[in-house]
Amino acid sequence: MTAQETDAARAYARIHHRLLLIDLTLGLLFLAVVQCSGVSALLARRWSTWWPQETLAIAGYLAVFGALYYVVMFPLHFYGSFLLEHRFKLSRLTVKGWCVREAKQLAVSGVLGLLLVEGLYALLRGTPTHWPIYATIGWVGVSVILARVFPTVLLPIFYKTTPLTDEALVKRLLALCHRVGLSALGVFRFELGAETRKANAALAGLGKTRRVLLSDTLIQEFTPEEIEGVLAHELAHHRYHHITKMLVISALGSWLAFVLTSLMSARWVAAFGLRALSDIAGFPMLALWLSILGLIGLPLQNGLSRYFEWQADHFAVATTKQPKAFGDALRRLAALNLADPNPPRWVTWIFYDHPPIMERIQATERAS
Repeated sequence: MTAQETDAARAYARIHHRLLLIDLTLGLLFLAVVQCSGVSALLARRWSTWWPQETLAIAGYLAVFGALYYVVMFPLHFYGSFLLEHRFKLSRLTVKGWCVREAKQLAVSGVLGLLLVEGLYALLRGTPTHWPIYATIGWVGVSVILARVFPTVLLPIFYKTTPLTDEALVKRLLALCHRVGLSALGVFRFELGAETRKANAALAGLGKTRRVLLSDTLIQEFTPEEIEGVLAHELAHHRYHHITKMLVISALGSWLAFVLTSLMSARWVAAFGLRALSDIAGFPMLALWLSILGLIGLPLQNGLSRYFEWQADHFAVATTKQPKAFGDALRRLAALNLADPNPPRWVTWIFYDHPPIMERIQATERAS
């Protein structure tokens, strides 16, 4: 990165981290206000009057609650996802394009969120004593299903995906997959360049849906050797079963959070006059509690993720035996994505699921 790019990356990171902190604070404050002001109780009563069937009442409640949350958070969200990205020349979206993408994201997240909340409240009603274990099993099941359908169902909603036509590169990357003992359906290109200059690659899917995904920006800006190094890094996550390990950790963390929720919820159930934890009127308090528990566990989760990323970097260098190409790829990624080369330690500890990019580059250079 040039000195100008480094300054821009640091400025972008500072603003991004401030926005993240404001977003977290405002989101938690919104949940507290809606719960404590009686708005949540009013919404729950109205929808249960209009639609006595519990599932429909919950759906109506969530529609209004979600709309209120989106309106409150919209100015911050629009600034962070559109204005800031254009200010630093990362985004290529027009306002119309941003609105189209936003509508797709809202539709997908709305449907998934509704199904998850309806499922959780069905468990709270049906198994009020043993719901934590069933909720954990359900969370793991949903995570596996989403990982499996991501490349074939979810990704095409947002990005045009086609088989890569560069036969030499396809052969090279599939040979790499075979060399490390992993199968892939094929190599696919997804059109990221219409939205951003950022680049990405992944080995996505499970079983018969697993495939190599390369953004058009990666294909255009990187050499075949650099792309091979980036893919080798992604292959390491599958080779070392990082995804499975993170899923197990997530399951244990979710179970602990649900158990603590079951033990502590009697206090706010009584304080807010709820019938039980299964009363949708207490949804903001439940969301607030689970969000705080998630924030407490975030540094541990990110620390483990950074360790896995170090393993993947070492695997990429050892497998391709081209440390210079992998180091060059990291430099290109840093420049394209405006990655802060040396973020503050406290920022890394709390928010980074990858090691700082300059530390990764220096470690790669030492392997040369």
